[in-house]
Amino acid sequence: MKLHDAVLLAVHARKLQKSVEPNTKKPDEYFRRVKALLREGKQKEAFMLLQEAVSIYPNEPTLMSYYGYLLATVDRKYRMGIDTCLKAMKNLKTLEKNCDKRDVSGAYPVFYCNLGKAYSAAGKRKESLDALNKGLSCDPGNSDIKKELQRMGVRRKKPPIPFLDRSNPINKYLGIALYRRKK
Repeated sequence: MKLHDAVLLAVHARKLQKSVEPNTKKPDEYFRRVKALLREGKQKEAFMLLQEAVSIYPNEPTLMSYYGYLLATVDRKYRMGIDTCLKAMKNLKTLEKNCDKRDVSGAYPVFYCNLGKAYSAAGKRKESLDALNKGLSCDPGNSDIKKELQRMGVRRKKPPIPFLDRSNPINKYLGIALYRRKK
């Protein structure tokens, strides 16, 4: 490509960028719309909206976290989704260093929840549980994390006889009997 052509392309790109900027939504507007779509169960629409948002705001941690989670669950690009969630965490930590801690510390449970969902979609149960438990340690009352753990079928207690495997028939039937007795 000649220098003249490259300059013309750059000028044209700058004009296009200026024409788009005034109509561009802010990150929080994208985020509110994405959350609404997710509440309605419209993951594909939320994913498509996030694709647009991340192309405009490529380093915005909250949008990246949700994009990574949906990249893994909707688009089935597991590794890329997990990496995006991890990058969002890294960006959040950078933001935390540059801002007041109170501004971003409440986001950690959500980020861990999204990372846990991405790991779960990839079939990485242990990593998913680790991420969700980290999120729960940040906010023990987080209902989204609790729902995700319940969906995964996480057991809360150790087996009745700890030195035997959980699948051992003695543990299995003893656990059932103890559970029924509590009811």
